[in-house]
Amino acid sequence: MIDLSVELSRLSDLGQLTGQAVESVLVDSGWAGERRNPAKEWATTWSRDGAAAWIQGDGPFVEVEFTLWSREVDEERLDLDAYMDELYDAAVAELPPVVERLLSGALGPRLEAPDEDLTDGADFIEHSAWRVADKVVLAGVKQDDTDTPVQLVVVLREYGTDQVRRSRGGVRAASVSPGPSPPPPPATPAAPATVPVRACPSTGPL
Repeated sequence: MIDLSVELSRLSDLGQLTGQAVESVLVDSGWAGERRNPAKEWATTWSRDGAAAWIQGDGPFVEVEFTLWSREVDEERLDLDAYMDELYDAAVAELPPVVERLLSGALGPRLEAPDEDLTDGADFIEHSAWRVADKVVLAGVKQDDTDTPVQLVVVLREYGTDQVRRSRGGVRAASVSPGPSPPPPPATPAAPATVPVRACPSTGPL
């Protein structure tokens, strides 16, 4: 797998993660643009040495996701559950070397592991995440849906913004974003006021 330390270090130094700024870093790092959305001023998908990169979001801020390992799911397997467990385990086994490379690379001294959830609501089978100033770097294994590949990715995005939001439901997730709060129970209607009935005075026997 390729070492992303140089790209991540340069991206983390950007004042803002805009599409054009990310594109410039990728071009200077030897990545080749593959797909360009006519509505955007930057290429959205990139490749280098068997890895892929995806600039996500419409702006002004974006995030960049690097895919270092990917396996398609063979849904024709007889024992699909056992096969998927093996696929997940294979992906997770590739994660520690990626984490070690990040920690020992150019970005390593700047990585901080705070005591907070940095997944931004995304679901990962297993992951490690750090703060780098006002950015987040995350390395993790995911599968967005049952018919999508199992992937090992490295994500860099702005910290604490809602600019980039995608539907990223994991399949075998270790972290799950909380669901919406249940609606409050309906109010119990107030009982009607009772009017005391005054008894007529007894007149005694006739």
